Amino acid sequence: MAKKILIVGAGTIGLHCAYYLIRNGHEVEVIDAVAENDHSGCSYGNCGLIVPSHFIPIASPAMLKSGFTMLFDTKSPVHLPLLANVKNTPWFLKFMTSANSGHVNRVMPALLQLNVESRQLYADIVEEQAVDVGFEKKGLLMMASTQKGLEEELELAHIANRLGISTREIDDSALRKMEPDVQFNVEGAVLYESDGHLNPQKYMLWLKTYLLKQGVVFHHNSKVCKFDLFKGKITGVHTREAMFTADEIVLAAGVFSSALAKMIGVNLPLIAGKGYSMDVPTPKWNLNTPLILSEAKIAVTPMNGGIRLGSGMEFNGKPGQVRHKRVQAMLNRTAGAIQSFEQPGIEELNIWEGLRPVSYDGLPYIGRPRNIQNLIVAAGHAMMGMSLAPVTGKIVSELIEGQKPEFAMELLHPNR
Repeated sequence: MAKKILIVGAGTIGLHCAYYLIRNGHEVEVIDAVAENDHSGCSYGNCGLIVPSHFIPIASPAMLKSGFTMLFDTKSPVHLPLLANVKNTPWFLKFMTSANSGHVNRVMPALLQLNVESRQLYADIVEEQAVDVGFEKKGLLMMASTQKGLEEELELAHIANRLGISTREIDDSALRKMEPDVQFNVEGAVLYESDGHLNPQKYMLWLKTYLLKQGVVFHHNSKVCKFDLFKGKITGVHTREAMFTADEIVLAAGVFSSALAKMIGVNLPLIAGKGYSMDVPTPKWNLNTPLILSEAKIAVTPMNGGIRLGSGMEFNGKPGQVRHKRVQAMLNRTAGAIQSFEQPGIEELNIWEGLRPVSYDGLPYIGRPRNIQNLIVAAGHAMMGMSLAPVTGKIVSELIEGQKPEFAMELLHPNR
């Protein structure tokens, strides 16, 4: 039976929920806090990576170990401003409790299954809609600058192989064949043949246009300020301009989902993980394969006739504030590993910054909170929002249809 669905949030998660719901015959409206032509969100500024290779959750012993060495360095990839995070102590305690090998082993298969399914859904969408959004399945190079880093990447590759992910160690000779234009200063790399990438801005603009043509109604500049509740159901969603009613509500508002959930008594532990990206022209060379500089924690994707660099996890970072020291450190680390990279001046760059919604255990929240009958949460995807968006939309659609998704939903439950 067709239902009226109200989605709060028009990022990649919200739009993919709309995509699968409208295809199933539902009436869909989307509320978004920003202007119609505002493309500043994480869904547009990310590096476009689709990553079955990322089966290790952010809450892991390795992240805990490396994180502590970087946290208080303002130039490091991971940064924790102490005063800004006092109020987030409960989140960090949950994170540290989750960052153990037992948790990692338990959730690895689930993360892998979600990412593999999502990659296939991207391929299906692009083929079915015959749309050019830069979608390619060239894999992902995990590139190590040190021998220790390479050994760690090879260990992860062995785990990946056991999970069914195809990998190849790439030595200097193989790297030169793959990337004849580029000079690197690295010890070696591992190629994850499972991965893909796309141009996030092209994809998002296409997806929104498609949804509009299918009858999805968008309400921009509309911030939710209140929910009406009656007997465990949301009966009204208020913005300053209007009040909306629907059979089902989908909360997909990224980092703002936690505050909105709190209005209706749902505890959704999320913290903002601020990151940066920038497009850099490379007129003298072309990169073929997306890569991640392992020690530097920088993603490099061929995009828009050059490369897009992305990095950073500044916990509880402030929106609209660019820390130029951190950006310069990104450029320095990139130049250290890619000899062909000629550093531009910061003043030449259009620097994107955005807040990723990070859960304490490294898994998104997808499902119905126990105390609200007609609410589905879809938030907390951290750096994998673009990668996991299609599968999240499909899961949300299945839940609304009353189906049981074929995933470990207990690991994703908002009340876990």
